[in-house]
Amino acid sequence: MARKPTDKFEMGKSDKGRFDKGKFEKGKGRKAADDEPELSRARAVLPPPAGLPVMPRPALADDIRADVKTEIDLEASDEERLALALAYDLPAIASLTAHITLTKRHAPVIRVTGRLTARLTQICVVTMEPFESDISESIEIEYAPPAYVTEVWERLAQLEASGSTEEAPEPPDQIVDGKIDLGALVTEALALALDPYPKKPGGAFEAPEEPEPDPDESPFAVLACLKGDDGDKGGAGGLA
Repeated sequence: MARKPTDKFEMGKSDKGRFDKGKFEKGKGRKAADDEPELSRARAVLPPPAGLPVMPRPALADDIRADVKTEIDLEASDEERLALALAYDLPAIASLTAHITLTKRHAPVIRVTGRLTARLTQICVVTMEPFESDISESIEIEYAPPAYVTEVWERLAQLEASGSTEEAPEPPDQIVDGKIDLGALVTEALALALDPYPKKPGGAFEAPEEPEPDPDESPFAVLACLKGDDGDKGGAGGLA
């Protein structure tokens, strides 16, 4: 029976044999499920502060085997949730967890799937009141060494230049320094899951009541006054 190692850790607490801290660099391409937007869009929409990883969880690519599913549980610490709330302009993030599965689809491509769940506070764009909401977002992406990713991009460029209709594989993200930063992946997925125009359940825009028009201020009343003034002036001129 294939073993299913499960590691649960927080920032600064890692299994030295499988995980270590390292700098995360962004790859070039992403592959997402058909019903999900590309995760790479999050980098441009809601990047972490100063482009730095807020929730680093590096996994060693060499530890991912073809015959074993590596399952990992991630949980953001208090400091990380605070930093993400500030980065994404949220009043608060009460919880952020994710269950990730890594498999080697075919050498040297590593497939990462999973789901994140979060409970956070948002500001309703209608009532301007804070409200709590729950988020559940699926994750699907592939990683590969830089040389492999470069080959895929070159292949795509050749097909485009030749006008070929042949389908080419979607370029995976790069494995940087032999590591995959799962924390950065989770925070990007969270960014995409956020509603840019959050609305409180049951919240509806109520237009202010317009005051009833004053008859003395109607256009016809003003016109009558003007005619009245002209008549008085004409009458005065006739008597003179």
